[in-house]
Formats: sequence, structure tokens, C-alpha cells
Amino acid sequence: MNSGLWRNEFLQTLDTVSRRTFLRTASSFGFPLFSPDFQTPRFLTNREIEVTRHTVTLRNLPPAFDGFRVVHLTDIHHSKYVSFNAVYRMVALANRQRPDLVFLTGDYITWSKKYITPMADALGDLRARYGVFGVLGNHDIRVDAEAVTRALQGVGIQVLRNASARVNRRGESLWLSGVDEYSYGQSDLARAFEGLPATAPKILLAHNPEIITKATEHQVDFVAAGHTHGGQVKLPGLKSLNTLTQPTQEFLEGFVSSGRTQMYISRGLGKVVVPLRIKCPAEIPVYTFRSTPNRTEI
Repeated sequence: MNSGLWRNEFLQTLDTVSRRTFLRTASSFGFPLFSPDFQTPRFLTNREIEVTRHTVTLRNLPPAFDGFRVVHLTDIHHSKYVSFNAVYRMVALANRQRPDLVFLTGDYITWSKKYITPMADALGDLRARYGVFGVLGNHDIRVDAEAVTRALQGVGIQVLRNASARVNRRGESLWLSGVDEYSYGQSDLARAFEGLPATAPKILLAHNPEIITKATEHQVDFVAAGHTHGGQVKLPGLKSLNTLTQPTQEFLEGFVSSGRTQMYISRGLGKVVVPLRIKCPAEIPVYTFRSTPNRTEI
């Protein structure tokens, strides 16, 4: 590892937290993060990806989509911390779940445009019976939103930028909607849901879980989100790395409910700020859509 480059990238990325605070916290637990001789301990790397399985119950889900299997990948962060081979292994594991759909909820790359093309090449090997759909995250927009969008579309991934798409099966339709990054003020839910039938379940792909308040206002049924990495680094006496980098982040991982809206926040797959995960393994959620016993009209 080039310790000087690693240190500079870290300090540029960590723009919302006191450097002194983080350094003091990390060093208090014995992590010599800025030593030229630092080697990531094997027990910290969390090389294994946890596949988690969840049932998502949706009102008015068309019978043709009852039992539909959706694989969710988020926060891949292809960079010098997350190699092309690592991304390709993520894709292979996702394909082994035999998905009907794949949801991608952003942050495909970190720091540099040079990671865009190889990232898209790897994700182009995703296989889902009814398509792969994605949205952008804050890192994608920060690097080059248009270039990331073009690269993903070029390998057959449908990017939903405040837009919706219809999936057809056995004469019935399922609508998927996606929004741009909430923290940048670019999420337009009204536009994303424009044209949806009144009784269709609202399924939203969003990078940032902070959108849940707006999603509740729009009576969204299910949100697939990421962004938090589940905290990524969890140390004794410190809730997570997010405690320092994003102190206002309310939710970190798993299911969250608000009104009729249910949201799942994936821990994601990649790493930022520091090149490791501690007590927070990478995750690929697999959702099975189920209909409620009684279909209701809105």
C-alpha cells in the first residue's frame, strides 16, 4: 500500500469530521492507520459477503409477481480499495441467487473516472430474468454522473434518474421507480412516480435512506437503499464510523418502517475512508416479493 497516497485520499474524503477526532479515536483502539508499515489484519478484512434473505409484502402486488426474487447490490465503490476482481466476485455471487430482478442503488465507484469503465464491464455480466435497474449515488455524481449513467446503460442496465420503468410478466405489470441523490437535493419523487397506475405498488430505488420521510409522504410501499455501509467500522464505545463521518445519519442497516413505507438499508459491498470493515460484513440482500392476503384499493 502507498501510505502517502492512502493518507491523502483519506483526508480528502473525510471532509465532514475533525481529523484530530478520528485519529485520536482510531489510535485509542490500537490501529496505527497512518504507519508506513500498516498491514490490514486478516480478521478485519471481512472478505466474505453475507447473503441475507427477506420477505417483502406488498399491497396490490400483481399475482404474476408473487414470489419474485430480487437481488440488491449497493455501494460497490470500485477503487484502489475494491479491485475489479472483487467486483466480479460480487457479480458472480449475485448471479448464483438466480434473480428475477437486480436492484443497484449507487456508489459504483470512488474518486476517479478511471474506475467507471471496468466497473460497468463487471456489472454488465449480471444476469436477471427481467432486467437490471439502478440509480446513482453521491460518489457517482461527485465523479461524473453522466459518464456513469452512459457506462451502465451501455451494458444494458436501466438507470432510473427520477424516472420509472415497467416490468411485464404473464400479462401483468410491476412498476419500478428510482431517484437521484437525496443529499444533493436531486431527488424528485413526483417526477419518478409520474404515470404510475393509482393502485400499483410503489417500489423505489434510492441511494440515501434519509429519503424515507419524503417516501412516506408519497405513500411508497418499499424502498431499497444503501449509502451507510451499515457503519462499516464498529468499535467498542463507538457506534460506527458513521458516528464521526455522518453524525446526523439516523439509520444504518436493516428494515425501517414509517407509515405504510417499509425500507431496507443494505450494508453494501465496498469500503470508503478506510480500506477495511470491522464487525460489519459486506451484504447482498435477496428479497422475495409477496402479496398481502387481501388486495386493497388506494
